[in-house]
Order: sequence, then structure tokens, then C-alpha cells
Amino acid sequence: MSIHMSSKKPLLSVRDLVVEFNTERGLVRAIDGISFDVMPGETMGLVGESGCGKSVTSLAILGLIPSPPGRITAGSIQLNGRELVGLPESEYRKIRGSEISMIFQEPMTALNPVFSIASQMTDVLSRHQKIRGKQAKNRAIEMLELVGIPSPDKRINEYPHQLSGGMRQRVMIAMALSCNPKLLLADEPTTALDVTIQAQVMEQIVKLQHELGTAVVLVTHDLGVVAESCQRALVMYAGRIVEQSPIIPLFKNPQHPYSAGLMASIPRIRADKIAELPTIPGTVPDLLHLPKGCRFAERCQFSDDRCHQEQPKNQTKDNREVACFHPCGEAS
Repeated sequence: MSIHMSSKKPLLSVRDLVVEFNTERGLVRAIDGISFDVMPGETMGLVGESGCGKSVTSLAILGLIPSPPGRITAGSIQLNGRELVGLPESEYRKIRGSEISMIFQEPMTALNPVFSIASQMTDVLSRHQKIRGKQAKNRAIEMLELVGIPSPDKRINEYPHQLSGGMRQRVMIAMALSCNPKLLLADEPTTALDVTIQAQVMEQIVKLQHELGTAVVLVTHDLGVVAESCQRALVMYAGRIVEQSPIIPLFKNPQHPYSAGLMASIPRIRADKIAELPTIPGTVPDLLHLPKGCRFAERCQFSDDRCHQEQPKNQTKDNREVACFHPCGEAS
């Protein structure tokens, strides 16, 4: 079971989700039985290193797992109590953009280069809000102004290549939020941007979230962004969630050894010397040849024979959840 923030019903409920891909080398289980909730208006971080399954989780929620080679083989995804797994594509299209929106990693590939910003934004509005013509264009201009684009009435007639990376990402945010979705999936929304623009883009996402009441799932490997923006975080490793926690306890006292390794790797500035960054030894296991027990056991300083033989069950305590036999290195 997934931990709950309050007695309110979750907006999004994912249970025992499994996503598999057929590859030339064999069957890969990219997501292996993950469960979590997202509450209305919450900002939740989904963190972990590349290849852990963060983006696949987002695509599964949106119904965008490419099939073939991928498919959801087990589990449930519910939005406001409505089951999304197995939903016909025609029904999913009605949900995308109106109830769930996504900001993709690279706006230059997410935006169509041969259509103007106006054309792309008004198309979304006409499909989901049933507004067209001047009314749709005025709404699009309002959204561009909300995300901080100067002279939005002029910029809206431009094409993606005429805008900077930061501007394109703001357009993606405006487009994603234009239909007032209940849930926004932001997949590495600041990856391709420089540091100052990253801060501005995240500030806009948080500001608009507060104004519109949208729940946000922030998919990122940037722990600094998570600390600044999120109320809660899920830590993923090799297709599984190893820890769920409110932000402050996670950063102050991570329970899973992998979470602790991530927190220790955050650069810290000291006046007296430059501290050497600790590293997590070893490498992530091959998803085609996963170990029998805990997937982190080979890299963990606290692992024992049990860790190498059994998969740890989730332990829940103080609104936190960890999948580990030795949380914080405790003896079993």
C-alpha cells in the first residue's frame, strides 16, 4: 500500500503497476509493481538516476507507452476513481490535455516546428475547451502572459525556432495548463535550460500550480529542484520505489541506503575547503538480469545474506515508507 497524506481521496492512485518492453535482448520489466498516490493540489517529486523508470511511469499514466514494444501487463491507474488502464484510445484522448497534461523534457521536439505557437495552442483549446477563433487566441495570449512571456500578443504568431529554449519551455507550460488540468506531469522540465532560466521556469510552474490548484508530479534527477518545489518525494531504483517520504524528513534523515547515497552526493559549499563528493559504489543492475533479492544489495554497505536472497517488503512509519531490511543501516 501507498502512504496517504491526509484523509482526502487521492486524485491519482497507482497500484502494483508493471510495464514491460520486448527488446532484441529479451523482456525488460521497466516498472515492477510500484504503488503511490497523488493528492489534489500536491507537488510530488519522482527522483532517481537515468533508467530507473521515472519517465516510463509518466508515460504509463498518460497512456503513451509505445505498443509495441511496451505494454502495461499488471496493475491499476485511477484518476478520481476512474480506471485508466485498458481505456480505449478515443477516451484517453479526451483526458489528455483536459484532465492530465504533460511538460516534456525537450520543448523543441515537443512543439511542432512547422506550426505557429498560436496554431498549436488554439488547437489544444478547441479540442478540450470547445472554444475557437478569437476567443481561443485571446485565451492563449492570457496563458503566455501568465508564464512571463513578454509581448505575448506578438510572440504567439511566431514559430518554435524563433524562441529561446526558456521561451519554448514556457510555451509548453502555458499549453499544458491552458485547459486547467487536475494533474500536471513535468518530465525533467528544466533539463535543457541554463541555471538561471531553470529557476525562473520552476518558479512559474509553482506559481501557476498555486493559482490553478493543479497537482504536479515532478520527474527529475535534480534534488535541489525537488527540495525547493515539492512537498513529498518518491525515490525510484531499477524500476521500483524504494522510499516515499515528505521532503524535510527525506533530506534530513533518508531511510533507504540508496536515498542516503543520493542526498550525500549533493554538492555542498564550505568556506574552509572543497569537500570531495561521495559516490555510490558499483552500477545499476541490468534489467534483463535482475538479482534475486534487493536490487540495491550489491551496492549497499549494510547488505547481508537476507538482502541477497529476499526482496524487501515496504515498511511504513511516521507517514514514510521504505523498502529495506536495514533502514538507516539498522540491524534486522
